[in-house]
Amino acid sequence: MRRTLLLIGLLCSLVLCSSTVVAQETGGTPEGPRKPEDTVIVFTSPRPLLENDGLDKPATKAFGLDLIFSNSGWAFGGFYQTKLAEDLTGFINLFFSPYRSTDEIENVYLGNIPVVYGKVNRLFVVPLTIGVQYRLFSKGLSDSFRPYIGMGVGPSMIIQTPYITEGPNGVPYYHEFFSSFGDATVHGRFGGFIGLGANFGAITKGNMIGVNMRYYVIPFGSPGLESMQGLPITNFGGLFLSLSVGNQR
Repeated sequence: MRRTLLLIGLLCSLVLCSSTVVAQETGGTPEGPRKPEDTVIVFTSPRPLLENDGLDKPATKAFGLDLIFSNSGWAFGGFYQTKLAEDLTGFINLFFSPYRSTDEIENVYLGNIPVVYGKVNRLFVVPLTIGVQYRLFSKGLSDSFRPYIGMGVGPSMIIQTPYITEGPNGVPYYHEFFSSFGDATVHGRFGGFIGLGANFGAITKGNMIGVNMRYYVIPFGSPGLESMQGLPITNFGGLFLSLSVGNQR
């Protein structure tokens, strides 16, 4: 009897102890206490940490330089353009180019100076044109290739400087290139062009490059101007190819 009571008391003690242990581990499991949940808080700044000054937005203006080639040789110029509407851009450009009606090769000597036989004047054309260009296939082509068509009109200067004139006693006199501008004659005319081209690279702010082909019509009228004797020029237009390098903003 005594052993029985002792055994009952021991069992009661074990039950009480186990209940107390489970009650102290509230929220746990029989295998062990519950692990704490992740309480890391992520804060989002109301403003970007790094400002990009709108570099990812399409540029609306551009300016730069043109390297131009035609039948008369190399020329140079500059341009400025601004966006007018979707796919439509307005521009102004100016370039300075020599002009001749035929190949001119230094084939004789005047004293000890090589000269072009039959050449009487140096001629230059300086068109200032204002126009628009329309981007083609903007929905179907990548922004890195942007073909366009364009047209422009404006005043042009035709500069005439002497090359060889008759000097004292009827002796031919050769005019140096730079000094001849002191005796230049400037003629004003009105002209225009139609053309096509393409710009390459991103449309966002930064550098740009482009090529274009333009056909100019700059009528001078009769009797024209002579670069080579007996070959008067009455139209100072023609085909001009250019490479444009600039900056977009």
